[in-house]
Amino acid sequence: KCCVCRENLRDHAVKITSQDRDFILFSRNIWIPEGARCCSGHLINNLLSKEAVDQIKPFSIRYQELSSSDKRFSFDDPRDLNDDEYCLLTSLSRDNFNDFVQIISSSTIRPSCNRSIRSAVGIYLCKLRLDISNRILACMFQIADKRTVSRIINSARQAIVKSFVPDNLGFGHVTRVDVIGRHTTTIARELMCGGDSTDTPIIIIDGTYLYIQVK
Repeated sequence: KCCVCRENLRDHAVKITSQDRDFILFSRNIWIPEGARCCSGHLINNLLSKEAVDQIKPFSIRYQELSSSDKRFSFDDPRDLNDDEYCLLTSLSRDNFNDFVQIISSSTIRPSCNRSIRSAVGIYLCKLRLDISNRILACMFQIADKRTVSRIINSARQAIVKSFVPDNLGFGHVTRVDVIGRHTTTIARELMCGGDSTDTPIIIIDGTYLYIQVK
């Protein structure tokens, strides 16, 4: 049967990828065995669609005791995780993650007895990427309890806000020349300036979510 809709499989059944199996385990706490198959209609670009992921329900309960030799996730050694695992857990490639950690390391964040700077940043990105509970994160990264995870996430967040956000978000991170040369398209210049001006910055501000008090 299809592991998504539980209907009988037809000719175009496909195998669930390891990436989807890992994602469903972390995000839904549902384990899909290797080799499980589903209807091809549940896929978009060879991966399960959001609707398919939401449709998956546990079929049976299986208990398995994990030994100390079983793999735990760790960001401390860049070689412990491959590039696909970095993308799965953080949405960044391994090289991009290393560059990001290098930037964050220049802030006031310091390693502690509970985690390294790499682990703090990795756990924070996992929280954003997978939206899983702190208890699951504690289990994944062998941390004492969810309160410690909460403190780790808060430390990483403060460091990112201080050392990364100001240089990459907001008007302060870009100059007028950059806006004109790198962020102004030809069609925008034609529509807003008649195509004549080449030194006028064009800024479009979307106020959809801007809070405005109404009397």
